[in-house]
Order: sequence, then C-alpha cells, then structure tokens
Amino acid sequence: MNQTKKISFFIGGMMRGGAERVISILANHYVDHGWDVDIVLLLYDREAEYELNKNIKIVKIVEKGNYIKAAPKWLYRIRKYLKRRKPDRIVSFIGRINIIVLTAKLGLKIKTIISERNDPKHDGRGILITKYGNLIYRTADRIVYQTKYEKSCFPKYLDKKGCIIVNPVTVKAEAHDTDYHSIVTAGRLLPQKNQKLLIEAVAKLKDKYSDIKLTIYGNGTLKDELLQRAEELGVQDNVSLPGNVIDIHERISTAGLFVMTSEFEGLSNALIEAMMIGLPCITTDYPGAEEVIENGVNGLVVQRGNVNELVDAIRKIFEDDSLKENIINNSIRESVKYRKHAVLKEWEQVIS
Repeated sequence: MNQTKKISFFIGGMMRGGAERVISILANHYVDHGWDVDIVLLLYDREAEYELNKNIKIVKIVEKGNYIKAAPKWLYRIRKYLKRRKPDRIVSFIGRINIIVLTAKLGLKIKTIISERNDPKHDGRGILITKYGNLIYRTADRIVYQTKYEKSCFPKYLDKKGCIIVNPVTVKAEAHDTDYHSIVTAGRLLPQKNQKLLIEAVAKLKDKYSDIKLTIYGNGTLKDELLQRAEELGVQDNVSLPGNVIDIHERISTAGLFVMTSEFEGLSNALIEAMMIGLPCITTDYPGAEEVIENGVNGLVVQRGNVNELVDAIRKIFEDDSLKENIINNSIRESVKYRKHAVLKEWEQVIS
C-alpha cells in the first residue's frame, strides 16, 4: 500500500495577497489529489483569509521582531518540525522566508522548491542577505520565478535550477453593467503600491468627469494617509477605501477601468484578474510589467510616478471606445495562459 505523500508549504501568513492566493490554490489542489498538506506560517498567526480545505493543517512557527533576532528560533523550530514530519516536498514562498527554510533544512534530504514573489532589487533584502541568499539558493532543488525579469536578478549559476511559472488565476465574474467613469484598484496600502498617485490623477480629472469614482480595495498602514490626501485634494466624496472584501471580483466587474500604480511588483494577481474579468487596464512601467501588458495592445503603460501620463491614459480609456474595446478583447485572449488548470500542470511537473 502506497504511503500518503506529505507536502509542507512555507509562507509568512495567509492574509489576502498574491503569494498567499497562490499558496491556497496549490495547497487545495494537492490535498484534493490525496496529499497530506501543511501550511507553515512564520510571520503572522492570523486566520487564513482564503478558503482552504478542512484537511489542510495550519502550523504556526511565528516569531515576532526583526529577521535577525528571530532567525535562531526559526531555524531551531523549523528544523525540529521537518525532522518530525519528514515531508516529501517543501514549497517555500518569498525571498527571506526561502533563505530561512533552506538554512534550517541543510543536511536534510527533502526536495525543496522555492519561489520568488516580488522584485528582488526593490524588496529591501539588502546586500548581505542578497549575497547569502544567492549562495543558499544553490541548495534548492528548483527555483520558481514569476517573470523573466525576476529570473534575471539572480546569478547565472542558478539558471539550471530556475523556471518561470506565471500565477494560476481564477475569476468569479465577468464585466457587465459598466459604470464608465468608475476606476478600481486592489492591493495592500503600502508605499510600493503608490495609490496616492491615483488619487492625485482623480483630482485632476474631476472637473471634466464630475461623476468620477475611485475605489481602492485592500488594507495597510497608509489608509489614513490616503484618506487625508483625498480630502486635501477635495475628492473625498469621489474616493472610497472599503478594505479587503471576499467578493472583490463581483465588486469590480462593473467598473470602467482598473489601474495599477505600483513602483515594483512580482506578478500582480490583481492586474491579471482584472484583465480576465474583462476590464480595460492601465499599469505603471515597473520592471516586469511589459511581460503582462503590451502598451496599446492589451492595456496601457505609463511611467511610474508620472501623474500627467496617468491622467492622459485614463482619458483615453474614457473617451476612445474603439481603443478600449480592442484592449479588452486582447487582454481576455492573452489572459488564457494564466488560467488555473494550465498553470497547475506546470507546478505539478516542478514539484513531482
């Protein structure tokens, strides 16, 4: 009789976010296929905000404080967990967590797949962590990147271990009953996402489009600052921040436009989901954005931090129906490659 295979996923927490969504999809997929599945949390002990199969076990090896002070406890507790559980596979997401997990399992013969989920040059990991990370990544069996850009940030000696797998995405709605001057975005309220730029663009557009509305979905430390900026610019009645919502696909499906204003990204699930739903999309030109959107074909691309370019792009979508229709049709067609079943097959090949 074959013994049930075990797989352990490692991540900071399971709040709403792109990496967390992918972990939830993979974990549900593997438990549905008869694997014994754990998700190990290292940073946040809050309950999972994604729907998980009841047979998935959440293991909390959470340490507070900065990474350097927490590292010895993490290394001890993770190694103890791995020796006890003896998983057949480890799958770890996000740079610093990958480094901790690979260090903790040194000498243990467990096949390990790690995945980068952000821009390695802008996520604040620093010179020493970067150098050590590049060395310890040699001990991984496979490294999964989301984009060619992400892969290019690492040394050539890691190339043979690396592969590119886009995010598996599913949507629960299609665009309908369009509110033409309604703009939506989604993401954590952090400097990386630069939602303030979008509020400033709305302020510049308000005189021409008096019914313009902006809804920013997500939670984060900048919520009060964003609300204050909207009030300063006189658009507090045009801007709303409802936080995280379960039914985001249904909520954004009536919007006229989705806008991503990030300074850097890994691969934005929110952007891909909006494309798949059938919304015209605008994104800033963060590294790797060109792998998702070709300017003028399946979306519009504007310079990071450039409010005037963003305003012009929004005007184009509002006023050029032919351009908007072409963008929508092309983005729906291009987004097929992100559909869950196709992407999960690629993950299966890597994990198996």
